[in-house]
Amino acid sequence: MARRPLSIFGDQYQPDVDVDRPPTPGRQALLTAALVIGLVLMGVQLWLLTVALDMYLGGQGGRVWLLAVVSGVVFLGGLLALWLLGRRPRTGR
Repeated sequence: MARRPLSIFGDQYQPDVDVDRPPTPGRQALLTAALVIGLVLMGVQLWLLTVALDMYLGGQGGRVWLLAVVSGVVFLGGLLALWLLGRRPRTGR
């Protein structure tokens, strides 16, 4: 009988059910789409920061707040996407 390998703590290895289970169909595509959307959102926020700095240095500091609000909405959209990714998919009953 083969012995199970020891972990770094000296006890026997117990497989983690969530890690050892293959992903559900379509999960990889969903994660890839979320990564692409996240990168696009980060690019938009970087662009907004660049425009806001340019406007501020150009003497139009009053209009920078609108860009800050838009950037906040983009940030909340990213948090919403992160929350949606953390949800477990429904299974048939």
